[in-house]
Amino acid sequence: MKRLLIICMLVVLGNGVFGQGIEFMDNEPWSKVLQRAKEQNQLIFMDCYTVWCGPCKGLAQDVFPQKQVGDFFNAHFVNVKYDMEKGDGKMLREKYKEYIIGFPTLLLLDGDGNVVHQMAGYQKAENLIAGMKAGMEGKSLPALQKKYEAGVRDFETIRDYVAALNGAFKRENIPTIISEFIATIPMEKLKDKEIWNLVGKYITDPYSEAYQYVFKEIEKYQYRMDVNRYDLERQLADGMGRAVKEIIRVTTSTTDPDTLKMMAEKADILRGMLIQNTVKRFPMLLCKLRINDCRLAGDVEGMYSWIMFADDLNLLNYENDFRGDTYMYITERTKDKKVLNSILDVIGKQQEKEDQVKSDLVKQNYYDLIATLYTRLGRKDKAVDARKKYEQLEEEKKAAMRKLFGADKDKK
Repeated sequence: MKRLLIICMLVVLGNGVFGQGIEFMDNEPWSKVLQRAKEQNQLIFMDCYTVWCGPCKGLAQDVFPQKQVGDFFNAHFVNVKYDMEKGDGKMLREKYKEYIIGFPTLLLLDGDGNVVHQMAGYQKAENLIAGMKAGMEGKSLPALQKKYEAGVRDFETIRDYVAALNGAFKRENIPTIISEFIATIPMEKLKDKEIWNLVGKYITDPYSEAYQYVFKEIEKYQYRMDVNRYDLERQLADGMGRAVKEIIRVTTSTTDPDTLKMMAEKADILRGMLIQNTVKRFPMLLCKLRINDCRLAGDVEGMYSWIMFADDLNLLNYENDFRGDTYMYITERTKDKKVLNSILDVIGKQQEKEDQVKSDLVKQNYYDLIATLYTRLGRKDKAVDARKKYEQLEEEKKAAMRKLFGADKDKK
């Protein structure tokens, strides 16, 4: 009896969250839906899904059945769902193809079938309700876009526009929109909690005034604004990493004086922040920049000193390609056999560790560098063996990749 009572209580409690969700018209004729919307003078909420879509299933199983979702949607909309690959769903997919960027797509339409608002992807219950409420209240994506294009740049408009773009998974222009908004406010406003919550995560360009302001005030963001220091440092380091990578990429692929001068000026800006060492990963990035400076100056000995210094401190542990390229550059240009033997010792030990890694996919292959080192040292027999090992490991990697993606099965 007690067991039965407990089960009944669990069912009742469960129904408090699930079981009273959205009441959908399921794949019914579109004409019937339009008719009901006009009769009830309500907007139409349409779930555009496919049977193979994982996020669609997540919405159907975890979000739509929730009581809070059902209470809101059943009170305000005619709710419909369509499989976009059958029946009227195929027609609607073609009709609204400019709005259906993927699945699930969630549309709000008026009684004539005109799109009022759109969202896309899996949404948490509170985000789904907030998004459709905004659309219902005139803060729809089309309306906000029109307002933005008319030149309106106040905080509320930008906030609502960015939220609508995020909800619709149309995020490619958000960084530009945020950047333009930041340009209209004093930097001190970046300490306003509401403004920071809107723009903070988009501040990643080390050359921007906003980045440099946040970098300089990082202690205040941590202790006065209670911003997560770890997340903020990672954000600043990621932006700095991309900037350093760009300088190295450009300067290794051009000899144009104007371009090199521009890159040198950019490097000076970055170096001014990197040497302060207030952000994790900055020492590693500074080291990469120093090595690149030496390469540009033709200072191979300087490159060697810096990379050995970095290896002693494990600064470049996760920069395998950069390490390998730097050691190869030095190897191909130095005439100092002590340097060559020193690099061979470092890379040889590294390759021994890599050879113990079980997965061919993640195993690093330095045997081409080892072969070049042996060649430069006049040990041709060793160079030939290393070259064979390099080719063998590369083939094993390709085979592992083919196996992972089923290419071998396709051939059969």
